[in-house]
Formats: sequence, C-alpha cells, structure tokens
Amino acid sequence: MKETLDKIITDEYISWNNTLSEKKEKFVVYLDPEIIEELIKRRNNLDNLSEDDLPLLKHKILEFKKKILLDGIGLFIINGVCMKNFSLKERTSIYILIVKILGELMVQNIRQEKIVEIKDAGKSMSSGGRYHETKEGGSHHTDSPQWKDVPDYLGMLCVHDAKKGGTNLFLSAYTIHNKIFQERHDLLHIFYEQFHFDKRGEFKDGEQPTVFEPIFEFKNDRLHFRYLRNYIDAGHNIQNIPLSKSQVDALDYLDNLMCRDDIIFRYDLKPGDMIFSDNHWVVHGRTPFEDHNDQDLKRLMLRTWIRDNIY
Repeated sequence: MKETLDKIITDEYISWNNTLSEKKEKFVVYLDPEIIEELIKRRNNLDNLSEDDLPLLKHKILEFKKKILLDGIGLFIINGVCMKNFSLKERTSIYILIVKILGELMVQNIRQEKIVEIKDAGKSMSSGGRYHETKEGGSHHTDSPQWKDVPDYLGMLCVHDAKKGGTNLFLSAYTIHNKIFQERHDLLHIFYEQFHFDKRGEFKDGEQPTVFEPIFEFKNDRLHFRYLRNYIDAGHNIQNIPLSKSQVDALDYLDNLMCRDDIIFRYDLKPGDMIFSDNHWVVHGRTPFEDHNDQDLKRLMLRTWIRDNIY
C-alpha cells in the first residue's frame, strides 16, 4: 500500500499561507557586496565561467539552497536591486551560473530548449495554447506534471514586469493537504490515486501520450504534488477514460480551494529579480495581466527547470 500523509502539518516553514508576504526575511535575499565585486571582476567572461570560478557566489547560493529551498519555506527570491549595475545580458549569465550551482539545467521541450521565455504570444489555453504563452491567470499548478520525473526546482528571471497585473502566486502543497484533511477527508484518498496527464504532443513514437501518476505522493518523509487541471482533463479524454463523478468532485474542490486568498502568497517580481522554488510542493500561478504596447517592455520571464540529486 502506498504511504500517505495522515496528519496535520503545523510547521509554519512548510505549511505557510498568505501571511508569508509579511515575512520577507524568510525568502527575500541579497547578494553580498563581496559577491557583486567578484562578479564585476569577471563580468567580461561570465559566459565562459563555471560555478567553481566564483567561490563566494557558489557558497552563498548553496547556503540559500540548504537553509531556504530544502529546510525552509521552499522558495527564495534574489532581489534584483543588487544586480542594478549589470546589463540584461550579464544578469542572464549570472542567473544561469546560479542555476548551475543549484543543479543541472534540464531540457524543457521537444525543441531541446533549456531556457524558455514566459510571455504573451497572443494565444489562449482554451484554444490549445500553453499557459506560458498567454496573459491568462489562474490555473495553479506545478511545472511539467506530464513528465514521469518532474523538474526538482523552478527558476525564473524577471526581465520585464507587466503594465498591470501578472502578480506571481504561490501556495504550499502542505497547506493544501491540511485543508483537505480538515474539510474533506473523504476526498483525500482520491488525490493519491493515479490520473492521466496529457503530454501535450511531446512524446516519441511508441510512447504513451499521457503519464499515469497521482496528484499527491508521500515518500521519504516529503510530500510531493503534481497538478495542472487542463492536463488531467485532456489526458483522460485522450485515453477515452472519463473521470468518475467522485474524481471530478474532488478536482473541482481542489481548484476552488487553491483560489482562496487566505492560503495564497502573492509577490510582484520586479526586473532583475530571480526566484527559485521547489517544484515538488510549491504550487504557483499568476493573476491575469495587461501588457505594454511597446514590444521591448512586454512582460517577460526567463524560465529554467533544474534537476538535483537530493530527490
């Protein structure tokens, strides 16, 4: 029998809610002046450096990883203010160096891209567009739930914020699990059942077009969560296996639960900010946004997926 989490988690470091926005000391970090100086000295060669060439940066990022990403609230934001004297190209190079300190850059799609632009491409999810290609909000999810082995960490560099809206939203899967445990314990077992997730056409000949995985897993004393409702609905349609009424009721309850303001932590990323989060249990989304007319000012995030050996 699969292991399940059968108690309420009261540790505020992992079962946080909207009050996290008032505790920036837990997640907003800065790079020390000595680290900035280290980067400035090597700024003309950033693309050719390895993480071992920047020992001060490496030590600090590994400290953030241990204290915040793994043993803390599951996400940290490097305030872009400390990057103000670097060009966009330099900030991007520094971002990639930080990603490499945290783990291995993963290929994100069938086009073999390791860095993906998150921007409005004029598409809509209702007509088949991917979430990162739209200006739509909602759809709280973890990244790449349609993969057997999901990315361990999600990284994003904010290049431009939106004219209006586009606030980043984060939820703790432990808090979500607590709420279900308290309010609808009768539904909890359903989320440990397997569901079909649509691979969105990104599979090779002979492979299944879906993966069959649970939403919640509890293994090695860690709670794991994978979710994107559209991918589940599409996956079951592809397999011609309709969701049961109890499954639909459970998913509808989950969608409504994840829209409650009291459990959503909101943060407006500003240009230069970098965020890194644990993709196994930190759920994310955003509010819809209105963009600038100037193409050079439109909302743009650079996304990376990171593989780590900790999992």
